[in-house]
Amino acid sequence: MNKQGINGIGWCDFTCNPVKGLCPVGCDYCYARRIYERFHYDPTIRLDEKELYAPLKLKKPSRIFVGSTIELFGNWVPDKWIEDILSVAFYAPQHIFQFLTKFPQGIEKLSFPKNCWCGVTIEDDKHYARVYALHWANAPVKFISFEPLHSGIQFDPTDLDDINWIIIGAETDNRKGKITPREEWIQGIVDRADKWNVPVFMKDNLNPYWPGKLRQEFPSNAGH
Repeated sequence: MNKQGINGIGWCDFTCNPVKGLCPVGCDYCYARRIYERFHYDPTIRLDEKELYAPLKLKKPSRIFVGSTIELFGNWVPDKWIEDILSVAFYAPQHIFQFLTKFPQGIEKLSFPKNCWCGVTIEDDKHYARVYALHWANAPVKFISFEPLHSGIQFDPTDLDDINWIIIGAETDNRKGKITPREEWIQGIVDRADKWNVPVFMKDNLNPYWPGKLRQEFPSNAGH
């Protein structure tokens, strides 16, 4: 596990990656893919049991983002591995386990323990449909991560009915073709969240694009 310091993700205390390997999704902006390719890490998708059980050794209640370097809910991850990960979460109730996916159809059949948060990534309006599958997720906290934010978002009338949290962030690094968020894109999401009383966490990387103080809120039942 990796502890997240002042320059880390911000909305979690640790990242944990029990599934190793090069993510097949291949997003242009993926920092993990660049690291794998630069340092010639083993691209084989595999379960790392030492990392799997690492949260059980952590005594201080923490927010743990599981799967920060790979998409966990694609068909390249066996169901048994997901079952093992959720079992660890069940046996470590002192922690909050945060899951984020671009494949929400992979979470519809799962039953998450009470200390799990489940979210979808929506980078732009083209991927907005992911939120509909999130509504079917059996998780106590559901959230949307608009990171990296690549466009304005057109919300549907009741789409935040059961959403408990929203994250907004910018694309990091300096790849060719990098998209920087506009203030009005961010404002549109904040306005929608406020209308539905959904807490908003604005990542530190929004500082260059947002004129005011960043809001870094958590769900009311966040704990820890």
